[in-house]
Amino acid sequence: MTRVTDVHVRTFAGEVGTIGRQLETLASEQEDFWVTDLAPPMILDRGLQPGSRGGHGSVRYSVLEHSPGESVVFGFDPSIGLVGTHRFIVAQDGDQVSVRHELDAEASGSMRLLWKRLVLPMHRGVIEDIFDHLERASTGTAHRQQPTSAAMRWLARRMAAAGI
Repeated sequence: MTRVTDVHVRTFAGEVGTIGRQLETLASEQEDFWVTDLAPPMILDRGLQPGSRGGHGSVRYSVLEHSPGESVVFGFDPSIGLVGTHRFIVAQDGDQVSVRHELDAEASGSMRLLWKRLVLPMHRGVIEDIFDHLERASTGTAHRQQPTSAAMRWLARRMAAAGI
C-alpha cells in the first residue's frame, strides 16, 4: 500500500453561514457546492446523513460524519483502491471564510500506479473548480493559483462522459 494525501485550502471574503448553506446542497437537486465539469455530479442515496452511500462516477464512498454547515467526512469504498477518507471543512476566520478539503488514504492495486499521473491531477482540478465556484459566489471573482491544463480538462471530461 502507498499513502496518498492531498490538502487544499482557499480563504476569501465571506460568511461561514453562506458557504455552509452551499455545503448542505452537496449531492442534492439544488446542488450549489460540487460545481465542476471535470467529474460527474456527486450522488448520495440518502444525502449527507452518516451511512449514506454514493460517490461521483466510479469513485465510491459513504458519509462517515456530518456537521451541518461545517463539515462532511467521506470514507472511500476500498474496491476503488483507496482506504481512507476525504473531507470538506468550512470555517470562519475573522471576516474571511476558509474552505478546506483533505484526502488521506492508502492506495492499493492499480490506484498506486494511477494516483500521481492521473487521479491526483484530476482530483486537484475538481477541488479547485469547486473552490473557484464558492469564491466567485462569495466575492464575484476567483483567485486560483494554478489552472487545470487544457489537456487534463479534455481527458477528465472524456472520462466523466464514459462514467469512469
